Amino acid sequence: MLRTDLEHFLKELYHYERFEDYCQNGLQVEGKEEIRKIVFGVSFNLPFLQKAIEAQADAIIVHHGIFGKNFFTVKGVLKERVKPLLQYNISLFGIHLPMDAQEQHGNNAQLLSYLDAEVLEPYDLGFIGQNTQEHSLSRILDIFHEKLHPAGYQIPPVERSLASILTPKQQHGFVLFDHGPQIPRKIAIISGGAAGKYRSEDLLSKGVDTYISGSVDEATPAWSYETKTNFINLGHYWSEKSGPLALQQEIARLFDVKTEFIEVENVI
Repeated sequence: MLRTDLEHFLKELYHYERFEDYCQNGLQVEGKEEIRKIVFGVSFNLPFLQKAIEAQADAIIVHHGIFGKNFFTVKGVLKERVKPLLQYNISLFGIHLPMDAQEQHGNNAQLLSYLDAEVLEPYDLGFIGQNTQEHSLSRILDIFHEKLHPAGYQIPPVERSLASILTPKQQHGFVLFDHGPQIPRKIAIISGGAAGKYRSEDLLSKGVDTYISGSVDEATPAWSYETKTNFINLGHYWSEKSGPLALQQEIARLFDVKTEFIEVENVI
């Protein structure tokens, strides 16, 4: 396929113009016009780029690309990341907030779909859904483990050395504060660094009893205890893997081009 066709397809799918973002969404570094292979991932960095070069990629699509909007200073770490792109003539596409909010192929829509939950309404960059399958908290974490972690992925069990009501549980490396119902009824999901949005009277008024995100902060445990709600931290990386995976599947379905997802595991 042609780079210009890919650029147009992504712009139409994600509607960049609707978002005030921290970066320029879409094509960030221009490579060759003819694209035979696209690799997908969560974040653009040197370990990812080295794997992309080994995979003989013509284009890269990631959720976390190059951040910054009004600059023409390419030095230091950024220079070392960009130099191989230019050397190998690889295009880089970064799609940030639009990939969180996209109604079908976005990170948050996909996470809800893993649970076969009914989408009730959009909320911020995410969604609120009904746990129609009546999955327990433990089963929800099992599902995310099966969908997001690569085969054979194991996290050693963590001993709870602190006898505190605010100490979290862990399952498959995911962090859980389970002060709400063991079978959630209404779930809110906002991927990435959205822990602060959990502490919302608005969510409580909507009947949300379980919040899923990709980060956690100091105030989270007490809010979970005081509001009798659940909080799940999948980790920033894992919570934002589902969108790139869904996009890979959609592009492979629509276009005659090779695709590959490149995993660079990050427990954060």
